[in-house]
Amino acid sequence: MLKEASLSQMNTLHIPKEKRVLVNRGRGNDRLAPSETLYREMSAIKTRLETALGKGSAEAHNRAFRECRYESRFRQQIDATPEALRQLEKIASQAREEDLYLICYEGAAKACHRRILMRIIEERFGVEVEIVGVEPY
Repeated sequence: MLKEASLSQMNTLHIPKEKRVLVNRGRGNDRLAPSETLYREMSAIKTRLETALGKGSAEAHNRAFRECRYESRFRQQIDATPEALRQLEKIASQAREEDLYLICYEGAAKACHRRILMRIIEERFGVEVEIVGVEPY
């Protein structure tokens, strides 16, 4: 089964290193991370929203996620990157055999691209997923 965790949960949940797939930029799986353009645009919108909703607020984060059309743009990015799709297929194959965790920064209260990746894997490769956090829609 494919599961999810934040970086802060990685050690508290005692997830073994061989069962972790870090999908944030700079951790070896950059093809599965959002483009710099998408990341910067979402961050700029979030910063603007935080002035009214509070710095670091889940509401500002999730609204920015929706406002920049993060999910559709990220799905297009993945669909246009054959290497990313091959990597997702490899993850799917492993997750059919054992529990595997996609790991990124955001906690359960904030939308995260790892959940989009999980849905893509579920849709394309039929792998069972366990999503515990906020979905982006």
